[in-house]
Formats: sequence, C-alpha cells, structure tokens
Amino acid sequence: MIPPRTAARQHARPRKPLSRTRFARRLLAGLLGTSVIVSGAVVASVIAAPTAHAAAETDSPNGRVEALKVVPGGVAISGWTFDPNSRTTAVTVYLWIDAKLSGIRADRYRPDVAAAFPGVGPNHGFATTRLLPEGSHRICVVAGNIGAGANKTLACATLTVADTPRGRVDRLATVPGGMTIAGWAFDPDAPTRSITVSLYIDTKPTGLLADRPRPDVAAAYPGAGAYHGFAATVRLPEGQHHVCVIAANISYGANKRLACATITVSDTPIGRVERLAQAPGGIAVSGWTFDPDAPRAVLHVYLYIDTKLSGILAGRPRADIGAAYPAAGPNHGFATTIRLPEGQHRICAVAGNVSYGISRTMACKTLTLRYTPTTVLSAVSPTTTGVRVSGWSSDPDTASATLVRVSADGRQLAQLTADDRGGSHSGHNFIVFLTLKSGSHSICAVGVNVAFGTGNGPAACRSVTLRLNPFGRFESVSRAAGSVKLLVRGWAIDPDTSSPIKVAIRVDATAPILATAGGTRSDVAQVYPRYGTLHGYAVTVAASDGEHTVCVSAINYSGGTGNVLLGCRIINAVHPVVPTAPRSVRATAGYSGASVSWIRPASDGGAPVSRYTVTASPGGTTVSVSGRLTSASVTGLAAHTSCTFAVVAVNVAGKSAAAKSAAVTTLTGTPPQTTLAPISTSRYIRNIRGSSSTELAMMRAEGAADAKANPGGHRYLILLDIGGQDQADGGVVLSATVRFVSYGDLVRDLNAYVDGYHSAQRLYAPVTIAIGTNNDMDVSSSSGATWARTVVNPVVAHAATYAGMKVAGANDIEPGFRATYTQTKAWLSGYLGATSAAFVFNGSADGCAWTVTNAGCNNGWSMAGLYYLAAGNAPTRIVNLPQIYNNTMAAQWKYISLTGVAQSRPRINFGGALTEWTACAQAGSCGSLTGTNAWTQMWNQLQSHAALKVPSLPYSTDLRIDS
Repeated sequence: MIPPRTAARQHARPRKPLSRTRFARRLLAGLLGTSVIVSGAVVASVIAAPTAHAAAETDSPNGRVEALKVVPGGVAISGWTFDPNSRTTAVTVYLWIDAKLSGIRADRYRPDVAAAFPGVGPNHGFATTRLLPEGSHRICVVAGNIGAGANKTLACATLTVADTPRGRVDRLATVPGGMTIAGWAFDPDAPTRSITVSLYIDTKPTGLLADRPRPDVAAAYPGAGAYHGFAATVRLPEGQHHVCVIAANISYGANKRLACATITVSDTPIGRVERLAQAPGGIAVSGWTFDPDAPRAVLHVYLYIDTKLSGILAGRPRADIGAAYPAAGPNHGFATTIRLPEGQHRICAVAGNVSYGISRTMACKTLTLRYTPTTVLSAVSPTTTGVRVSGWSSDPDTASATLVRVSADGRQLAQLTADDRGGSHSGHNFIVFLTLKSGSHSICAVGVNVAFGTGNGPAACRSVTLRLNPFGRFESVSRAAGSVKLLVRGWAIDPDTSSPIKVAIRVDATAPILATAGGTRSDVAQVYPRYGTLHGYAVTVAASDGEHTVCVSAINYSGGTGNVLLGCRIINAVHPVVPTAPRSVRATAGYSGASVSWIRPASDGGAPVSRYTVTASPGGTTVSVSGRLTSASVTGLAAHTSCTFAVVAVNVAGKSAAAKSAAVTTLTGTPPQTTLAPISTSRYIRNIRGSSSTELAMMRAEGAADAKANPGGHRYLILLDIGGQDQADGGVVLSATVRFVSYGDLVRDLNAYVDGYHSAQRLYAPVTIAIGTNNDMDVSSSSGATWARTVVNPVVAHAATYAGMKVAGANDIEPGFRATYTQTKAWLSGYLGATSAAFVFNGSADGCAWTVTNAGCNNGWSMAGLYYLAAGNAPTRIVNLPQIYNNTMAAQWKYISLTGVAQSRPRINFGGALTEWTACAQAGSCGSLTGTNAWTQMWNQLQSHAALKVPSLPYSTDLRIDS
C-alpha cells in the first residue's frame, strides 16, 4: 500500500504527456526488463478471471495477456489492462513484432475485469489478429502507461507461423508395370481436413486425396487427427520418369513439395549372353537372365537359328547372379550346345518376358562354322640334310594337340603331334626336320581331322630349292698304332646319297689322297639314320719327320655347290725307336707273389710307352700294365721261392731291353691268426630299391671303403646280409623292412660292391664276400637252388678275375625264425647242389645248451641238427661264422661242435665270430658283444677242449646297417 505522502506528491506533480519518440524509447527500456517469453508454433491461451491480489494498484498499468498464439495466416493476441492512474480510461496496448511497432485500444467489454477491480469499469479488454509471413517472429505486448509509473510488458514470445502443408513420402519405388507411392500430408491451417496431393509424372499431374487412416500421424500431431495418409500404384511405360509429389495448400501458405525422384521402370527381362561361339560340332550358348516382374521365376530363353526356333530354361545355379541380385536368387543361368552343320548361321538369343514388358533380345551374332583343322606353315628353312619345317595346327573340335602330316613333293615323310609350346598358338606348334636331296621341293603340312568336319584340313604348302653340300668331321690325326705313318680319322656324308662318298686328305702341299668314307660308324647313324652306318674313314698316310698340316675335305656328290673342307690339324711327326730300359727295378716279396716297382726309361724313343711287361723267374709268370703306371703286383707264384723280375717298356717301335730286380723269396701265406683278428665291416643291406646309377655308385663306394679298412697280412670275411627270399616275385625283401628288390637288380648291386672292393683291395689281404639270406620267408630246396644259381653264381663269375677274392653264399639260420628244421635242411641241400661256391653259416643257437652236448633247442630244433647245418652236411665247404652276441653263445657252439665229435664226425670249421655292435648302436634297440670280446670268447672256448683246438681263427666281423 502506497503511503499518503507519496501518493499526494505524485498527484501534486503531474508529468507531461510523452511524445511518440520518447514513448518508444521508454517502451524499449521496459522491454529490457523482466518479461514472460512464450515461444512455439502454437501458444495456448491462459484465461482466468482477474483477481485483486494479482493486480495490486500501482502507478504502472495492470493487466494480462491471455492469448498469444499462432492462427492461420498469423497470430492472435488478447487480454486486458488498465492504468491505476486513470482507472476508467482505455489504455493503449503496443504490439512490438520483429522490431515493428503497432498499437490497439484496450476498450473491449470485460465485465470480469470490472468485477475483479471495482471502480475501473468493464471496458479494458483487447484482442487482435495480425497477418504474418511464414517463419519465426518475436512478439512483445506492452501496456502503455498513463500518468505516473511506466509502461508495462505484459508478455513476450517467439512464435513460428507455418501455414504450408506438412507431410512426407514414405515410399516411392518401381513395381511391376509402374510405380507405387505412399505417405501422408495435412495443412496446419485446416489440420483435420484431408488435403489433395498432386503427383506430377513427367510434368503430367494426377491428384490423390490424403484421407487414409494414419494413427502414427495422429499420435505425432494430436490436433490433426489420423486421416491424412495417401497411397497409389500408377501404371507407367518402361523407361525413365521424373516424379514429384506436392501437397496442395489450403488458405494461407503455399503448396509443399514433399519429394522428387527419377525412377526407371524396367519390366523387360535383364540378362546377358556371356558366350555365343563355335563348339565341337556346333555352337555353345551360355549366360543368365531373369524378369524383374517375377524375379524368382525361371525364364525361357528362345534361340532363333536361321529362322528356326528352339529354347532352353534359364534355371542353372549362378551364385554370382544371386549375390548381385539378392531378390532374384541364384537359379537363372543357362547353357547349351547345339549341333549345326558347317557354314554360316545367324543366331539370336531372346529372354521370354513375364507379365509387363516385352521379351528381350540379349544377343544376335552371325557365325561361320568350320570343323576341319587349320594348319599354317610358318617357315621352311634349309638345313645340312634337308629342311626344317615349322608351323602350327589346331582343330576347332578340341583344345588338345592334333596330328600333322608333313610331305615333300607329294610323299608323306612325317606324322607328328603339334604340341610345342610358346608363341601365339602355344600347345599347337610343331617343328620337324626332313631329310631331302638337292633340288626344288614342295613342302606341305595337313592337319588330321579329329571329330566333326568333312575331312582333314587344307594343305599348307611352301616351295624351297636346296643345294646341299657334304658334311662331316675331321676328328683326329695321330701316329698309327705299330706304325710310323699318320692315322687320319673322321666321317663324311653327302645328303644327296646314302652311299659312302670320297674324302680328300692333303698333307702340307702334296697332292691329295682320295679315300672312301665307308667305315662303319654306328654313332653317326644314330644321329643321321637316313644315311646308314657306312660313312667313317680311318686313313694312314706317310709323313716325314717334322711338323705337318693335315687337311680333310668331303667331295661333293652331285647337287651341292662344291667340296667342303672338314678341317685342318697340325701334327709333329717323328719316326720313333724303342725306348731305353726301365730303371731301378725293385721287388718286395709277398705271400705267393711280389710287388714290383721301377722308374720310367730315360728315353721313350720318340713315342709314348704304351705298356710295361713284368716277367717272374722261375716260372715265367707275366703281368702287363699301362704305360702310365710304374708298379705291378705279380701273384700266383710258388711259396717260399727265390724269384727275380724283369721289366720291359713297349712303344710303337718295339720293346726295350729288360731291367731286372734283385732276387727275393716269396712268403708261404698269411700267418695263423692266434691273436685278435682285425675286425672287418659286414653290412645289413637296406639302402637299395633297384639298380640305378646312383645306387650302383653307392655300392661301389661302400666296397672300396671296406677294402681300404682291411690292411694286408690278414684274411677277411665280409657278410652282406640281404634279407628273405620272395620266390613268387623273383627277388628279396630286405631285412627288417618291406622293401622288395628283384634278383636282377640285387646282382647288379652286388657286382658293383665287388668292383669297388677290388678297386681298393690291399695286397696280401684275401677276402671272402658272403652273400646272405635267412630262413624266415620262402625256405625250400628250390629256393636254396635259386639263391645259388640266380644270385651267388653270377657274382662268383663276375669276381672270377679278381685275385685274392672269393664269393660264397650265406644264410642266417636261426631256430627262432619261421622255417622248420626240415625246410631249412632242404634249403641247404638245394643250395649246395646248385653251386660249387662255399657256404657260410652265420646263424644262432637259440635255446641250445651251453654246458652239455646233444640237447634240444627252441622250436623243436636240436644241437645235432644245428651241427648238421653248420658243418655236417659238407664239412669241407661250410665255414661257420656264428653270432656271438652275448656271453653264452660261444659256449653253445663249443657243445654243438662236441655233439658232432661225439658221433665221430669232424669238428665244426669255425671261421671266427660275427657281432652286431655297430648295428645295435645305430638301431638303439638291441645288444651285442664287441668284436674283440666275441673273438676272444670264441677262441677261448675252442682252445678249452683238446678235440676242438684250432691253430688259427682268422675272422672277426661286425655288422652295420645301411639304410
């Protein structure tokens, strides 16, 4: 409540009325004070009866804006106000809209205001509607002050005027035969009315009424209601169309473009012919197609061939089409081959239409079908003996190489497969060499027809004129053996004849010597088979001492350009004499032989020494060695005999004088082995599969290595343990493996081992090489004979010329193996009856006693039976080399030998001990005594009984695994 003094002072000093400019300034100042901001598209009116407590009397106007809202075309404003200083006077209400000022009088009849504020009267209401353009507007409502106080801002709001229709196109897409459209629209000026939506297709309008129920629109715009949806399907021709969707305006605002799009209506099938080409016997057509109107349907593909119609279904799986067109799926491929005659054909492939659209021609092509081969001659070039023909040939009915027939002058000379690679026709090229004579020739090539077609292809021909000269080689000129003349060697051919031709041999400037090149030269015939073998020459010509130039020419036969020089060589001819005698001949006595060495002669007499001969006296035993060597071994001499040795050098002129050694006395033989024997290497042969060059070289190397390890002055026995016999397949299965080797391959491998051993065998180190099988596979009299005849005997024959080497058969006979005693006994009899070679028993005494005689052994065998196999069957041909792998085995064999002695039979001929110390170390799965322990135990056991004592136990050998 205002105090009386203050009120009196204000009434006592009335203010001057404000000018319009000053009023506007004060109004703006008021607008910067506290105000109520109402913004939005629609502002709801807040209508309430005026109350005294809400409008306490002050000097400034009192009032309220009851409505400030958007209406069609603009905004509506209403309310009431009065000024306490002039209570019944109508106040001016100023409207500030986007910085533009207007005003209205608050003089409308409002009895509710009069009732709430007694004394002010009812005429204080205001209401107005202002047209505004679409968009956002800032509006303030200000009550103009009268007298004391200040203008009062009743309300401010930011309102958005939107009279243009609202809406959205939810779908605009093609469908079979046209397009479909759907969406919604309404006009805010008449939100519950259904409006027209214009559909412009290529500038042609069509009207739709947006009156379909759309509950989602009603939920988003409660004042609009639900009936504002639209949808339609429009039939359109194929092609591209521009479509716009426009919502028609009502009252204020303008039409609203909801969407525009360019669509392509395609009802005709789509697809592609990927191949339309010649195939064997006709054409091949393949591709894919489907109809957008029925994308999952399988279409008919019509093939028009020279006005004739046929068809196939496009239903083959095509995963790539399914991936590119998911709605269509993968089953739209087509492929077929159609038989057609040769000639020109017009082919069109048409995809059959479904529903809307028309059938689609996917491809048309004119093909000229030709099924006969095509052959091209790329080149026909002269060679030494004829022509080189090259070209290519192919048959359209196959991608494989085909045959070509090549002829000269109408006569077929070659048929070959055109399968060379490289160039533009890789896999179809050919090259052939024809042997021809001099003259003009027509060379033709014809491709051989494969399947379809009327016959072989047309001939491709070229002409060539040849002038062929003789050719050959001047290979050597040397001193003729046993002569002082020169020997000229080589060969010569004239392509115009298969008969021998003449060669001219000239020494320096002397007249040429004509000779016929008619000697046999199989090597030349292998390279030039057309001309036969008689084209070699080996001519002796006289020459004086000194340097000479020797030239050889081949004499032209007929059609060439002339004779051909084959070459010239220089030789220094000397007429030799016999060499002088070898020097410093020395002999070293050995066991029944000697080693003889010497120094080359001081002069070879003008010709190389071709050989040396060494002759022993007495006896006249002679050994010849190459002129490159200066030592020789002479064997086969009487033991304990005084001998001298004469050495003679030989060249082309004759023999030199003999040079003699001092006398030496030959030894009686290797001494008895009463101390530990040297341990040789025996082998489990498991490293061969056949008899390749690699395997033969490996076996030779092993033989040489074993020989080098065995020094002179001792005897040796080497066991090559092969494996079990496989009679049905004619070979062996290598021990402890499943590897099969034929008897033929085995013999070649064993011969290679023997050769290698001989190449490195020490002097006075005789060896027995035992070739062993076992009694664990095919064991019978016939298999024993086979081992002798097929394996042992061929190797015995091969080694027959190798001094100090014997070959024997062997068998790892064990009671624990699969063969019975009877079968094993039969095997041994078969072996001994089929060969004169010795036999080495290298088995075991499984389960036999080692303290008594004549007891049983494993598997029903007996000590008496083992005695028979190890000695009794043939005491002078069997050598026993028992397995001594542990500390009882030597004792077992002592009592087996005594078993025979007790029956008045000879003691077993023990050669020594067999161990597998190295093999067990390699395998890691067995045990064996060392060679030293085994030989010592065997020696001690034999020496322990008077009937068994031996003066020598020569052998000790240890097995290793060759794998």
